[in-house]
Amino acid sequence: MSSSFAAGIALVVAALCLVIAVVLRRRAGLSGTVVASDGPVARRARVIRSAREGISGKPDYLIEEHDHIVPVELKPTRRSQTPWLRDVVQLAAYCLLLEETEPRFGGYGYLRYADRTFRIDFTDSLKAELRTTVAALRADLSASDVEANHADPRRCARCALRQSCGRAIGAAQ
Repeated sequence: MSSSFAAGIALVVAALCLVIAVVLRRRAGLSGTVVASDGPVARRARVIRSAREGISGKPDYLIEEHDHIVPVELKPTRRSQTPWLRDVVQLAAYCLLLEETEPRFGGYGYLRYADRTFRIDFTDSLKAELRTTVAALRADLSASDVEANHADPRRCARCALRQSCGRAIGAAQ
């Protein structure tokens, strides 16, 4: 492959990424520039780690908006009038990571559902909710008496332990 052909391919890919970024941003109702993504839209997002909190994560997008860096979490199939708590807590984790590692963190993030975008402010009460959730998850990881939840067929169907679980929903009993 010639170097001019490779350069042409790279230029086409860069142009496509730019178009996709603009379309996604407009569709989501977001302003600003995508500076990192967990997909092919911009510079690949890196895993952000917090030594202080002992958590890590990679938001779907980081956008630069009004000289601030803001995380965006996409839930493209979810429809709701209000954001789900578990999604807010996930976004809060990204906010906490950015607060610790990014001097230009904007103090908020966006949660994008199929039909609407929620701006979630990273308040002290949300930070406390996140820390409570992280503590509960850590306690569950070391507990020996945590019951499996078999009430949700969709989650059960995607469970990594489904094949070996005698209580899987829809499995031969």
